[in-house]
Amino acid sequence: MSLLSSPAKKKTDAVLLTSVSQAKNWVQDLPLTNMGEVTRVLYQSLVALNQHPLAPAVRIEITEVLLPYVNIALENLDRHFSTRSFPLPERSQKVFDLKQALQLELAGSYQLAALDMLTRGGDSQKRLTVAIGRAIRYMGRTLVNSYGIYVKSKPNIWHDIHHLYLLACENLVHQKPIPESLDGRSEPFTIESYYKLFNLVALGVPNSLRQGEIDRLEKFFASVINTVDILDDVDSIKGDYAHIALLNSDEPAALMPASEVLNSPTSRIFDVSKIEDVLKDFIQMTSNSSFGLHEDQPMLNRGLANRLLSRLTSSSSRKNKRFDRDDVAGVVMRLSDVFSVVAVSGATEESVEETTNAEDELYEKLSYGEAASSPWVEIDIETSLEDTDIEIQPWYIDNSSAKGYCFRQKVIEPSSARVGEVLALRDPADQSDNWQIAVIRWMDFYRDKGLCFGAELLSPRAVSISISAIINREVPQRLPINGLMLPKIEAIRDEPSLLLPGHMLLIEDILKINIGDREEQVQLIAIDECLGSFAYCQYVVLDQKDNEPDEEESDFSDVWDFI
Repeated sequence: MSLLSSPAKKKTDAVLLTSVSQAKNWVQDLPLTNMGEVTRVLYQSLVALNQHPLAPAVRIEITEVLLPYVNIALENLDRHFSTRSFPLPERSQKVFDLKQALQLELAGSYQLAALDMLTRGGDSQKRLTVAIGRAIRYMGRTLVNSYGIYVKSKPNIWHDIHHLYLLACENLVHQKPIPESLDGRSEPFTIESYYKLFNLVALGVPNSLRQGEIDRLEKFFASVINTVDILDDVDSIKGDYAHIALLNSDEPAALMPASEVLNSPTSRIFDVSKIEDVLKDFIQMTSNSSFGLHEDQPMLNRGLANRLLSRLTSSSSRKNKRFDRDDVAGVVMRLSDVFSVVAVSGATEESVEETTNAEDELYEKLSYGEAASSPWVEIDIETSLEDTDIEIQPWYIDNSSAKGYCFRQKVIEPSSARVGEVLALRDPADQSDNWQIAVIRWMDFYRDKGLCFGAELLSPRAVSISISAIINREVPQRLPINGLMLPKIEAIRDEPSLLLPGHMLLIEDILKINIGDREEQVQLIAIDECLGSFAYCQYVVLDQKDNEPDEEESDFSDVWDFI
């Protein structure tokens, strides 16, 4: 053997840990330079630990010895985890599954210890606080992880969290500080604070959040968690709605009418009125900020704050009946491709007006649930724009209404779908061949049927435009800027609007826009950047006659003679 050859990596086997001293000796031999091996033996040892009967005090102390190393393994897994597309690529999905399993085994060990202590009795409140606090914390982490990739949480997790919190209340440890771990990491919250935090995150309707917003939402709620009170009396509810958790359910807290809330020992009512005040103040402070940011709440922007306030104060209900469908639609995602596909289709203001009757027939059929005949066969939609780089994807229409669609993947693979993104779609029931414009409102991923999303219809038709100049100020962006005009539609939109890239324009900007062969000057009077990751703009057309030379006033001198 060469003297320069690498020494063989030391392999540590997973073992059944039955004493604290054994656990301390075992973790000293973990090969921390090989995190894959460390993660494997930690996971397997936790599985063995949870299947073996132990005294609750011993189980807690062994798990506390393992905890710092499990945290290291979890942090390492995050480095191999990518959420650039949904559903997750295969490698990221495996990393996600392992991280979830590791956290649940860790939480399970603490949960077993807590339940054993309460069954046997006679153990310390400090150990009970550790066991329940850490169990809720790591169960909650699996929930937030699932929300971040639009996956439904595993059954019984919320049931266990509610049960553990109830046990903490009954044993008067729910407001006690959780002791720090052996590596010196202090717990920032009490058991009750963790319970409030994870319920508040769920109240934010995670499947309607945009990519990456779940982490910002959690950090915001963590910063204001001490302003939330848990009420035990229905008469203390302020307002028309209550945020209530049922401790005997497998669901998080939900918004419901205050009139429907009953006094019950198994319910908890969250008073979030002070959080609502914080959000209202933030929205007011950022009303004149182009990016909607403020140093007081660095986790928020104005769009997220507006949407969050809406989730906490109003109940969304479907006002339009949905009808099951079994069609395949062509869908174009990414803002630039949506602009391009409308431009390539050649839609003009005149052609838009000519298709109104066909669209009225389509929406009348959808409103009554009638099956509209499809001009497409099992669609070869990739060939419809074969001379362009625009990708048209086939998606199943699971159901539809006059206001939107529920889509499901035809092929389960990573896609460019994102909550808040605009998309163009061609419904096979629409014989006008228009590209309809919609925005993705929510997403859910199911392993058996792939990614599903709900799309709210913004307009059944659109016209391509371009901004050739921003007259009132200098801008760093390169011109022209492409966009869409969404025309006036009776009973939907009283005036035409513009759909443009987000965080680029300001209210009162004066734009020179090209619509087909016509040029107009318009002024923006309102910009909505909460609707999606784009700017939805209202505008007025400026009177360009002011810029034209005045006609000379006639003195009629040549008229006097012949009259």
